[in-house]
Amino acid sequence: MLRHALRFALIVLAALPLMAFRMPAEDERREKLLYDVRGAFVTARPDVPQGLVIATDMLIDEAIRATVRSIILPRTIITVRIDTASHVPLLIGSRHEARVTVRAISVASGEPIAEGSFKTSIFLFDTNEADRELAGRIAERIAGEFKLDGGQRPTIANALFP
Repeated sequence: MLRHALRFALIVLAALPLMAFRMPAEDERREKLLYDVRGAFVTARPDVPQGLVIATDMLIDEAIRATVRSIILPRTIITVRIDTASHVPLLIGSRHEARVTVRAISVASGEPIAEGSFKTSIFLFDTNEADRELAGRIAERIAGEFKLDGGQRPTIANALFP
């Protein structure tokens, strides 16, 4: 009986990582993004740390420069505004969060095409690198939404952390 239970547990543990891999559907192979981001401009209120703004700008620019599109898409630039940035000290470590508004603007007409906002947060034990880590989280979210830097997370990461 114990042998059967161990065999079943081994099969389940071996099958879990394999279930995360899948072939993309035909319509998923095409690029879902409707815009080709050509540049980014990051702004913030005066009470937002300057290091957070600079790090966010650098990371988003790196992602834009690393992106190569296989089809021609409408060109846009994005403006990123960090509305608020705060930190909450906890018993161990601290929680840092930011509220961000992103606007896509057409290069051809100068008109805003889309706008959205999100809130992101991180938990850190050491607050020395808080601005850099929070900027990384903001840039990762924007890169994911606009399909920047061409890469996707591995499928196992998508399965475990959608």
